Amino acid sequence: MSDSSEEEDLSKFRDVVDNSFVNKSKIIGKEESKSADKNLKSERYLETSAHYNDVVVPEEMKKRIGAKMSAIIQRNVEFVEVERNMNKKRKIKGGVKLFRSSDGFLSCEEPKDTYTEIHNSESKKIKIKKRQIDENDSNLDDSEKISSATVTGEYILSKEETKHWKSRRKEKLFKYKPSSKKNVLISVE
Repeated sequence: MSDSSEEEDLSKFRDVVDNSFVNKSKIIGKEESKSADKNLKSERYLETSAHYNDVVVPEEMKKRIGAKMSAIIQRNVEFVEVERNMNKKRKIKGGVKLFRSSDGFLSCEEPKDTYTEIHNSESKKIKIKKRQIDENDSNLDDSEKISSATVTGEYILSKEETKHWKSRRKEKLFKYKPSSKKNVLISVE
């Protein structure tokens, strides 16, 4: 094979192959590669997609078509605000029977707790009664109120409040005292 036939074969391949893969130092014709690099643009990563930019329309035409399309939409389409009620409860038809012979179905609704409501209302009434002040107390003077709250020494010595207490057992009473060590107690006899 001659050099001219090899160059012809290489020239055929150069037309087909992308030049970005070929190292510039290996290319025989440096002048051809420089001109080829300047003219060729890599199409691997395009900044804009070509599939919808094939037709070039001037801006004035785009505005005119947009105005006509919006007028058609305004004439033919009526916009209505739709309210969606998400809180709507559906009543369940049918359901699950507890037993085969049962007449009614089990309900997924919780039964109303009437006992707790009654109890709470009664306790509120009791609290209101406790808060009420006797009408007799409002007529008393400050000295009478103080005397009703105080206890005399004679009343304490009469042991009126401890009269119904049980007497102490007759068992031996143990007494303890702390020792020099912190956690140790010594019995006192």
